[in-house]
Amino acid sequence: MLTKGDIPKLLLAGMKTNFMKAFEIAQKEHLTVSTVIRSGKSSETYPWLGAVPKMGEWKDERIPQAMLEHNFTIANRDFEASIAVDRNAIEDEQYGQIEVRVKELATEAVRFFDELAFTLMGQGTQTSGSAGTIYDGVTLTAYDGKAFFATNHSEGDSGTQSNRGSSALSASALQSAITSMKKFKNDKGKPAHVRPNLLTVPNDLEWEAKELLNSQFYPEEGTTTNKMAVNVLKGSLNLLVNDYLTDTDNWFIFDTNRVVKPMILQLRQDPRFTSLVSGTESSFMRKKLYFGVDWRGEILWGDWRTGFVSIV
Repeated sequence: MLTKGDIPKLLLAGMKTNFMKAFEIAQKEHLTVSTVIRSGKSSETYPWLGAVPKMGEWKDERIPQAMLEHNFTIANRDFEASIAVDRNAIEDEQYGQIEVRVKELATEAVRFFDELAFTLMGQGTQTSGSAGTIYDGVTLTAYDGKAFFATNHSEGDSGTQSNRGSSALSASALQSAITSMKKFKNDKGKPAHVRPNLLTVPNDLEWEAKELLNSQFYPEEGTTTNKMAVNVLKGSLNLLVNDYLTDTDNWFIFDTNRVVKPMILQLRQDPRFTSLVSGTESSFMRKKLYFGVDWRGEILWGDWRTGFVSIV
């Protein structure tokens, strides 16, 4: 015979279903700039980042080539978010209120992924995370040991290359940045075939960015003659405006069409819904039931050639 004490355990299955549904439908902006890679241990090493085999004519036998390797490792971290529900709320059958809170927990899990990705983006000129942020003390370098956005990237036969500028957002600055990215070379000294397709800005630059990318006429401020010219930037880039980019002037361009995107979302464990229900010390001593989500993994940088920033 079922009693009210059995209700929390019976509710758990339904809560898990509601959590996963809410998690799946939530907008995931971090996936726009992240490649998802499954992890099988506490950290993963990516020696192949930035290394490209060079093709040549096959005459007699294959010629295996030594690849430039980097000791780039991403360590997994543990994250969680939890809610406490008064036991009386379940005993009084306030299930609708609990369901709302569980769905909010799922939304928070997705929001946290976005916070990681775009907080990392905002600190892309640094080699270590800023104090007081989710990356406090974490090493943020790209696979070549430099900050992701740096003026002195160099490996193999690439020469010195920069993916960092200092111009305010404008049509001419966008064109210059796109051209610079298309001229990036790989470690063999060959074109890296970067094709920028995404402009990412803070809320403060949203309307200026939309004019640059959507206006029929040349959007550059200045003479009337310029305003009447055809806007060659129209439709050239997608636009992503994100709340976690706090600097009001900096803007970013990315190539998100490649196998390795600007960031790596390393998943050791998917977000997992768990609970402490009836029969626990918490329930007995404090009349509280706890529901939460935890995740193990990390978001750090991928291939620096896929990104460009202008620090104004």
